Amino acid sequence: MIRKSKVINQILVVVGPTATNKTQVAINLAKEFDGEIINADAFQVYKELNVGVNKPSTKEMTSAKFHLIGTISINQKWDIKRFQDEANTIIQDIYMRGKLPIIVGGSHLYVDALINNYDLSNASERDNKYTDLSNQELFNKLSKLDKSLADKIGGSNHNRLVRALQITESGKTLNKTNASLYEPLYVLCTKPRELLYDDINKRVDLMIRHGWFEEVNHLIKNHSDFLNLNAAKAIGYISIANGLLNPTLGIDIEKIKQQTRHYAKRQLTWIRHHYNNVVEYTQDNIEQVIKQVREWKK
Repeated sequence: MIRKSKVINQILVVVGPTATNKTQVAINLAKEFDGEIINADAFQVYKELNVGVNKPSTKEMTSAKFHLIGTISINQKWDIKRFQDEANTIIQDIYMRGKLPIIVGGSHLYVDALINNYDLSNASERDNKYTDLSNQELFNKLSKLDKSLADKIGGSNHNRLVRALQITESGKTLNKTNASLYEPLYVLCTKPRELLYDDINKRVDLMIRHGWFEEVNHLIKNHSDFLNLNAAKAIGYISIANGLLNPTLGIDIEKIKQQTRHYAKRQLTWIRHHYNNVVEYTQDNIEQVIKQVREWKK
């Protein structure tokens, strides 16, 4: 059941696993409701990452107003706190101009931090308490605090696991929030899992045909420290870079597809545990979604 908003700070949030057409849904909603789109993908924000992060096309970017797409360099810092701060500023500007903010992206922890107003006031603080622990040790510790968050991050991203534990250690846990600033309606993009996995495999092949290897080759030639940057953590980039730097190793495309499928599975786990007040987009019911959003906005 959809709850109608009783506050002026209405916000649409388009979520779902990768390869479920979130961007196109957000564009359709922006056109219908005079909205502007704020990117909540942790890697599309980088100017130098394009093909491998499935950035909106030039045509899509001219179809609606986008924010936080290609706005910083890979050499600049980007994290959940900076996203929260910048997104809040952008949202207030959108409200001032009488338009509807639409959040879209697969980095659901970013979405949650924004919509549920995580207190990240101490999030810039760092300590080395967790940095020497193995991925499994980090995963186990985080699972005890927030299992669905641990499942979302997975057991292989050391930096994100450390970051999540540092935030919780600060005493401002990821489950402890201030009052929400917004009244959200979530549009959940879904498709049958077998079709989702097939589309993921096809999309990886398409990104390779569209120049993903060439993009990575340019990055490693022009940024000597690329493999140590946060931007390199986007799925597939390190695998491709290592294959280009060490031709005898080759590039395991099937492994990249598998990593992406596993990421989609973790996204689905997160969604099941974190969202309510949801309208479901099933790939062929955009008119029904628009109708439900219109009812919510009254």
